[in-house]
Amino acid sequence: MNGTTDERRLPFLDRVDERARERLLQMGTHQEYAPKQPLMRTGEPGEFVMLLRHGFVKVTSVDQEGTAIILDVGVPGDLHGEIAVVAGGTRMADVVAIDRVQARRIGAGEFERFLSEHPSAMKELLVSVSRRFVVAQQQRTQSWKPQAITRVARRLDYLIDACGIETEQGWRIGIPLSQDELAQFIPMGRTMVAKALNTLRDEGIVASARRSFTVTDRSKLRERADTEV
Repeated sequence: MNGTTDERRLPFLDRVDERARERLLQMGTHQEYAPKQPLMRTGEPGEFVMLLRHGFVKVTSVDQEGTAIILDVGVPGDLHGEIAVVAGGTRMADVVAIDRVQARRIGAGEFERFLSEHPSAMKELLVSVSRRFVVAQQQRTQSWKPQAITRVARRLDYLIDACGIETEQGWRIGIPLSQDELAQFIPMGRTMVAKALNTLRDEGIVASARRSFTVTDRSKLRERADTEV
């Protein structure tokens, strides 16, 4: 299936072993951020990483036309800023709080020592970096685009894997995204997203409210996500 996965995406903290997890939670300093406040900015030096503990973030950039896009989203347990730290470069995207966020700010030197002491964590870091790179490249470089409803369905299915919460009504997207943010994440115009969501609602696949989306029938959503034209 294009744009969908068969397994839930586990955050970095949940993939490392217990010893590494306990060490990570002791590292760095506690930080808190208000909604829309940046945790990191493009062009900043890679002096630290952020380990999310509570709340959600969006990784943002601009496309070739200068339009704001969301490259990916971050959930509790995710690590951000690791590429600039490991590569010794500067940030390639902004990381911005969607709601109230709590995180551990871990200095580059401390994080590098952690990786040398926990080789298995380095492997999981490479998995995280590779996945994030693939998602970002798809957002930046996709030249052929399927119809609007297919693209919306694929993005909602991705969000279920990232942060879906199973309820009696279906899969609720855990991140409080606005319709504008969903449009930036696809990326696609807001009007086209609204029309696609209306169709999915009419078909009994999606229910929505302010900053809330619930997929009531994931099998039908995936049928829509499989549509190529």
